[in-house]
Amino acid sequence: MDHLIIDIETVPLELKDEVIREYLMDKQISKEMRSLNPLYSKIICICLKPKDKETVILSSDNEKELLEQFWSIVKDYHLFITHNGYGYDIPFIIIRSTINKIKPTININLNKFQMLTSNHFDTMLFFSQNSVFTNPRLDIVAKTCNIDIGDSRFDGREIERLYKEGKLDQIKQHCKEDVEITEKVYLYVKS
Repeated sequence: MDHLIIDIETVPLELKDEVIREYLMDKQISKEMRSLNPLYSKIICICLKPKDKETVILSSDNEKELLEQFWSIVKDYHLFITHNGYGYDIPFIIIRSTINKIKPTININLNKFQMLTSNHFDTMLFFSQNSVFTNPRLDIVAKTCNIDIGDSRFDGREIERLYKEGKLDQIKQHCKEDVEITEKVYLYVKS
């Protein structure tokens, strides 16, 4: 079965609505917390790594176009591989698609208790055994499995700064590396 590895990169939206800004302050929702919430952030990069093919990098300031491209590609696949896809990437994509009035072309499973028999395998959930253990970062899983990931990786918390500095190429490279490492981890698990 052909699989597709998925990873996204997001940045906080510039919020101008005073009611929303007051709400965030009242609830003490920090900028870092906002960047992980699809109501207050947007997708700027999606990387898709088909089995035995080159990584497809989708990147744009036009999130609607980005999501339309994403749904156009994923409809042709039957197995989706992520790292924290149940808890972040896929729900984020679904909510941002709803906000942008885009209908998903396929249902990607979000019931983590059906993961092993569904169309969505999450390497983080596998290595945490559905959150029985601490949810491990991708680089930690790779290193634990003796998978070479190189030395030039940066922390995902750098994405917003790089975006503001116009360093989109570094963000795209980071996202590309993430899908390639996720695929290596998945193949390691399945071997």
